[in-house]
Amino acid sequence: MRMKAILYLALALSLVVALAQPVPAQTGQTCGGIGGLQCPAGQGCLYPTGKCNQPDLAGTCITVPESCPTTGPKVCGCNGTTYANECEIAKAGVRPASSGPCPKK
Repeated sequence: MRMKAILYLALALSLVVALAQPVPAQTGQTCGGIGGLQCPAGQGCLYPTGKCNQPDLAGTCITVPESCPTTGPKVCGCNGTTYANECEIAKAGVRPASSGPCPKK
């Protein structure tokens, strides 16, 4: 009886550990959020602009090239860093604060 209880406990614990792993999202699917969904390799999570202090913010998985273009409209990240374009900020996993470069401090 005691071995059966230990076996069930071990099975329950292994299920909890297996289910606790984040599930990768697909292109166009929701990422981030309360579940912390990750995008697969080669994709980045694009968050809505201007939502820096919103907890558990969800974004959308988008395909990003291995190397982003060097041109395009600059984007200010919620971390105060100016990114070259939307591709760079999505690859970095940073929320965009606003379009254009960040204000100088």
